[in-house]
Amino acid sequence: MIRNIVFDMAWVLFRYEPMRFTRKYVPDESDAELVHRELFCAPEWLETDRGTLSDEDYFALVSERIPSRLHETARYLYEHWHDVLVPIDEMEPVVSRLKENGYGIYLLSNMSRRFYRFYQNIPAMRYFDGMVVSADERCVKPEKEIYLALFRNYGLLPEECFFIDDRPENVETGRMLGMSGFCFEQNVPALCAALKKTGVRI
Repeated sequence: MIRNIVFDMAWVLFRYEPMRFTRKYVPDESDAELVHRELFCAPEWLETDRGTLSDEDYFALVSERIPSRLHETARYLYEHWHDVLVPIDEMEPVVSRLKENGYGIYLLSNMSRRFYRFYQNIPAMRYFDGMVVSADERCVKPEKEIYLALFRNYGLLPEECFFIDDRPENVETGRMLGMSGFCFEQNVPALCAALKKTGVRI
C-alpha cells in the first residue's frame, strides 16, 4: 500500500527556463548562448548540487570561460536565477488533495543550498512533511545513497512510497530500491491516472 508520495522539484513543482532568463539580460544571441552554456550547463553545476562546490568557487570557474565584459551580468544571473522560477500551478491542488487524503508528502531534490532561499515561494511546499536536498547529503540522484537518506531520515519503507521525477534514470533508481514511480512530463492528468492505478486516492 502506498502511504507516501515523494516529489522532485524542478519541472515537477516548478518550471525552470534559464535560457529565457539569460536572453532577457544578454541581448546578443551568441553571448547569450555562451553565458547559458557556461553558467547553467557547466559540468561543475552538479557539484554545487552535491554540496562540494560553493557559489563563489563555481562562479570563479565560470568566469574563466567567459569574457570579462560578461562577468557582471553573469554574476547577476547566477545570483538571481531562483527569482524567476514559475510554479506549476496545476500541481498545488494535486499535492493538497494527497495531503488531505492522509499521505505523507516528501521532497527528494538535486539542489544546491540556494534551495533554502526560494523553496517557500513554491506554493505546494507548504504541504510537505519532509525534505531531502542533495547538497545536505553530499550525493545526488540517481545515486542510491540519496534515496536511502530519504528512507532513513523519515523512517519510510520504499514499497510504501510513490516517486515523481522528470528524469527517467531517477525514477528507475527509485524502482530498483523498491519505490513505485512515474516520470512526469508536465502532464498532470497522466500523473493522476498513474497514482490511481497504484491505488492512491487522488
